Amino acid sequence: MRKVNWTIEAEEQYLKTIAFWIENNKSTSYSEKIIEEVIYTESLLIENPLIGIIVENTNNEVRRVLVLKNYSLYYRLDSDVIEIISFWANKMNPKDLNI
Repeated sequence: MRKVNWTIEAEEQYLKTIAFWIENNKSTSYSEKIIEEVIYTESLLIENPLIGIIVENTNNEVRRVLVLKNYSLYYRLDSDVIEIISFWANKMNPKDLNI
């Protein structure tokens, strides 16, 4: 069975996003929704790791899948491991994305 690993950078992006929405909304409800969707997306990737769209200029090594329309998980496949390399807010400048 495949497993999902997050890079340190991706995990930091994810945790900062969760913390931002808790602080911004003074509530955990939206953050909990993000967490639930990420867990669901991870389960989809485990079942079918090719569902993501191939990212241009990455030699077909990186794929992207949407989370709640506002976020993207960028990942690569390595045998039985799905490596999440970025948790990206889609409203951010794409030039700042390092994948």
